[in-house]
Amino acid sequence: MVSNDFVGRGWAFPLRFLSPQSGPNMADSKTLIKQSMYLLLNTFLGERQFHTGFGSRLSEFTFSNIDGFVLADVKEEIANTVLLNEPRINLIDIEFDSSKIYDGIVNISLKFLVKEDSSLNNMVFPYYLNTDVL
Repeated sequence: MVSNDFVGRGWAFPLRFLSPQSGPNMADSKTLIKQSMYLLLNTFLGERQFHTGFGSRLSEFTFSNIDGFVLADVKEEIANTVLLNEPRINLIDIEFDSSKIYDGIVNISLKFLVKEDSSLNNMVFPYYLNTDVL
């Protein structure tokens, strides 16, 4: 019997072991994709020495005045980054929630379709405008 499981199961991130006998914590396909997207958007472009194309330029917008033009640039950067680095999904929509902008946070909602089973998923990526919030 051939499995059509495109993503499968894998090691969860961050890597944790409950015990030496149980091995690493495992995650299902949807969780792996969300973890991959989070890592992709939090990695600076060029940061990984042997995979310099992995990552995004979101850090370049950290000290920008948030207006419609900057949000359009951020949306384009996210769309291009996901298109080039995450082949398991089709990005459908990107929305911004700037209700916490005075706290230094813009929540970015990503809606995407997982190619494996055509399921619709979403995730919220908190984008910190002020690095002291971390």
